[in-house]
Amino acid sequence: MKKLFRNILCPIDFDDNSTVALQLACDLAEEPSAQIQLLHVVQPPVFVPEAGVALDAIPDEHSSRIKLQELATRYLDNKVPYKVFAKTGDPAHVILAAITELGVDSVVMATHGRKGVTRLLLGSVAERVVRESPRPVLTVRVTADA
Repeated sequence: MKKLFRNILCPIDFDDNSTVALQLACDLAEEPSAQIQLLHVVQPPVFVPEAGVALDAIPDEHSSRIKLQELATRYLDNKVPYKVFAKTGDPAHVILAAITELGVDSVVMATHGRKGVTRLLLGSVAERVVRESPRPVLTVRVTADA
């Protein structure tokens, strides 16, 4: 039987929920051959001239890889091997493509647990990944009382 936690994809959006998911992925990784693939998806900016946002303030793949490396160093160094990736696009689509491209066994990812209008407007990346993933997906959500 193929092991589920030897090659884990862990999508990261740099909030507390994704940090908890990363820690869980580290705990689940089966040594000695386990590895974690950290992925951040940069959403293409929607340019609104009136917004006055400086272009250098918009996240890009390079700065995202640097942040991922810092996060990985903090939580994974000397525990489990890892690789970091940053790609631009629709988060659910990029995550689903990465599952196949990276040949992962499973996905450990955060969910925000949005409901109502917020969920309707923002959608649910985690829900789409769970529905469409060819591999098992473990979702993690930090609650206010946790």
